[in-house]
Amino acid sequence: MEKVTNNNFFKVSDGARIYYEDYNREDKDPIIILHGYLCSSHFFRSNVEELSKDHRLILIDWRGHGNSSKTIDNLTMERAAQDVKELLDYLNISDANLLGWSMGSTVVLLYYQKYGKHRLKSIGIIDSALYPFSEEDFNSHSLRGFNMDKLAANLEAAYTDYDTYCRNFCKVIFKKLPNQEDEDWVTNEMKKIPPWIAFALYTDFLHIDATKILKTVELPLLISGADSPAIPSGVKMAKHYQKLVDNKCFFHVFESNGHVMFYENPEEFNRVILDFVDNYCIDR
Repeated sequence: MEKVTNNNFFKVSDGARIYYEDYNREDKDPIIILHGYLCSSHFFRSNVEELSKDHRLILIDWRGHGNSSKTIDNLTMERAAQDVKELLDYLNISDANLLGWSMGSTVVLLYYQKYGKHRLKSIGIIDSALYPFSEEDFNSHSLRGFNMDKLAANLEAAYTDYDTYCRNFCKVIFKKLPNQEDEDWVTNEMKKIPPWIAFALYTDFLHIDATKILKTVELPLLISGADSPAIPSGVKMAKHYQKLVDNKCFFHVFESNGHVMFYENPEEFNRVILDFVDNYCIDR
């Protein structure tokens, strides 16, 4: 994990400062990973060494999260996608493997919808609910079927006791309960984003049906899933997405890990990402 300096920040067109880490800058075939709800680039700290050995690796805190600006403006998934585009333009990135984990996958797909193949070689969808409000059987998100009562309860819990809210969220993203050290670290990282910013972004995310975009993808595509208390049927959801693209994807199931498979088992996660980038994408 890099030491944070002014060189880690890029000012996007609306004035927000976006934090990013850029490893192995001289290498080509860059891998870019976008984190999910409440999280940050630092969640991938155990993946940096392996993924950046032979690839440029860029990790981003999208607006409101981690070390990026705690702006109250433009808190939408589409604006987050624009931030990524502006950063890639600034860094003059080409042939990027743009991977999204969890809510970050919606940002990836909105990038594709708005900018097409601009600077991209491939995209990845990692354990994601691409339409959390969907009433269809494949969807196991807790807010399935426009469960506004549950959403209101979540909002009240966050505003009443944000530390407990983040701790409870931390516990469900692991396959098994995390140890105290991991729980404390994850909770403190999540609390970097204020709840009013978190829920503004989250509410926008909930209303987007990104499965419609997924079906239009014409790039090498990674789809993966895992089961966890956060997404109880994450594998079923991933298989549904696989069918939507007629099996035209690199597909992987993280059998033994939860929503944060990259944290629980970095070796398997790194192996899957590199197999996709180095083998599957090259053959396409």
